Amino acid sequence: MSLLAIEGLRARYNAGEVLHGLDITVEEGEIVALLGANGAGKTTTLRAVSGLLSNVSGSIAFSGRPILGRSPGAIVRAGIAHVPEGRRIFPGLTVRENILLGASNRSGLGRAAREAELEGMLEHFPDLRRMQHALGWTLSGGQQQMLAVARGLMARPRLLLLDEPSLGLAPLIVQQVFRIIVDIRARGTTVLLVEQNAHMALSVADRAYVLETGSILVSGKPDILWNDPKVRAAYLGGLAEAEA
Repeated sequence: MSLLAIEGLRARYNAGEVLHGLDITVEEGEIVALLGANGAGKTTTLRAVSGLLSNVSGSIAFSGRPILGRSPGAIVRAGIAHVPEGRRIFPGLTVRENILLGASNRSGLGRAAREAELEGMLEHFPDLRRMQHALGWTLSGGQQQMLAVARGLMARPRLLLLDEPSLGLAPLIVQQVFRIIVDIRARGTTVLLVEQNAHMALSVADRAYVLETGSILVSGKPDILWNDPKVRAAYLGGLAEAEA
């Protein structure tokens, strides 16, 4: 049984259908990447899994249980956390306050336990410890991305959805973010990663799906995708060249 099983997923916005029957699986302990150009449907897929879209059909099961149609809060409580594109931190709250908000759906978690887990996050993200009393808007882009990830991990998810974690970051910071993604998996959290930086995504992923205008063009292990001349030239090569 897959940790996440998406079958026949369709989604609509006002302009029409944007996902055309996607079938995606994520196994426990994997990093799975969703690749594709802008408008391919990557972010929409994550939003559908998180319960943030209303015009969705098909089937989404998490750990064997249907979650399509459940509220975003219920999906978080089921074990899925979503780090959205653009970080979406609270700029007027401190780093500590932002991180603690990630545990807001965990009923019964006492203050001492929350503080202990917060300390664990600050240990895991040294930059955030140094800035723990700073307001969110004062952080750099890379620090804000780490803060968004730390906030997501405070929900204690089995599955972490990451949407464009490298967006707008300098190359050295991108490498740091991807090292964190690998470490997250090593600590026991499965990752579904949306990313336009094909080279970095495929360097850490166990499997990947390439999306094109709301449909899956091809899927497989990273070495297979990189070594497929047509896929590389048409869908991955362009992305890789843009990164160079």
